[in-house]
Amino acid sequence: MSQEEIIKHWHRGAHDAFEAALLLLENGKYALALFHCHLAVEKALKAIYIFEHDKNPPASHDLTFLAGQLSSDWNEQEEDVLDDLSGYSTAARYEDQRWHEQKATKENVQEWLKKVSVLFKKLDSSLQ
Repeated sequence: MSQEEIIKHWHRGAHDAFEAALLLLENGKYALALFHCHLAVEKALKAIYIFEHDKNPPASHDLTFLAGQLSSDWNEQEEDVLDDLSGYSTAARYEDQRWHEQKATKENVQEWLKKVSVLFKKLDSSLQ
């Protein structure tokens, strides 16, 4: 595969994960929707990493770390979003019932989908 094809693969995967989050929200699968919000951003960051560095991205799920490997400048709000969303990678799969009751809610997923949508605009523009 060419570098361009690999980048497109990761970029498409990012948007597929976002679409999956939307479908999971519609079906009341809120924890999995949060996981897919994280996955969408992770894949987008990794596409940009490949674009900028011409090599495989780090094997990390830490969005703040991945973003720090890129040439983009991140404002405080974006850093907070990346940091908070990083926790959903494992929490959505392994946290207890209390976490699910507090975080895996329709309202929280809707809020995160908005945040990810805004972040995607910046991430997508990095591949131009």
